[in-house]
Amino acid sequence: MMSFYAISASSIAVAQPHFIIYYNSDASALSEIAEADYSHVIVSFLGAEINDGGAIVLIPPKNMEKQWDSVALLKAKGIKVLISFGGGLAKAKDYEHLIGREDELSDLISAFVLAKGLDGIDLDFEASDMLHKERKAGVADGKAFLISLTKALRDRLPSKKYIISHAPQSPYLNPKWHGGPYLEILRSAGKDIDWIIVQYYNNPGQDGPVGNKVVGVSKGPYPTSYRGLVSKDGPLFWPSEKIIIGKPVYKADAFSGHLTPENMIKQIIRPLYSEYGDQFGGIAGWQYSTHTKDHQAWNNTLGKALYQTN
Repeated sequence: MMSFYAISASSIAVAQPHFIIYYNSDASALSEIAEADYSHVIVSFLGAEINDGGAIVLIPPKNMEKQWDSVALLKAKGIKVLISFGGGLAKAKDYEHLIGREDELSDLISAFVLAKGLDGIDLDFEASDMLHKERKAGVADGKAFLISLTKALRDRLPSKKYIISHAPQSPYLNPKWHGGPYLEILRSAGKDIDWIIVQYYNNPGQDGPVGNKVVGVSKGPYPTSYRGLVSKDGPLFWPSEKIIIGKPVYKADAFSGHLTPENMIKQIIRPLYSEYGDQFGGIAGWQYSTHTKDHQAWNNTLGKALYQTN
């Protein structure tokens, strides 16, 4: 089975492990992240629609309307800033008119990244029916779309300067779920992807037990667990430094999969860092806020714990 380790060497070199946060609400200002310990922030979500003339038009996140100046502030603090395209609310009908127009779409997205001074693009594709092995009539092939879009984006956003990440839900990587459609995407476009943020949440039955379904403590680790994805005997054999554990920051940020910051450290960070060291890809939180103790702990203490586990 092919490993992508050798062909990922051209990816951007950044400190390991990563400590990433998604920004999806203006309840707390983007500029406040400059005082936290995050290595990367991913602004959410960039959308696209077709105008009356038939052209693709990007839809920037409304919460950023008066906050784009904060991107330079974060970058001055050493925090890389990406934007996420898609999101959980984008369905098959929203992608319908983009199919076959990946070059045009990538032109627009890459121009947007450059214009806003961003460090890259995150593809958060959750139109599950487009990934089914047997799709319903009229439902387009999401795998082909993502492979084509990823390669087109990399042509426009060179790997030594810009980041391309994907954020698959964990079942998408499971061979028992429609053949594991994201496995094909990563095998085809893996050299153009800097890392994957695996969403270990909003999928009851796949989010835990954490030791088995997320970390992969068993001898034959669960296929979509961290160790299962890294394993030579697993479905993918993906480089460990290119896997990020995605978890909700607070219990209300998702309907399943939440862990307290203390349990994030005990059950995920310590065991994975002890095994992989600086090759542990890191963690990503959905989503930034300052409103609860859990949010505050992620912002102010979890990063320190992540970098001090050695």
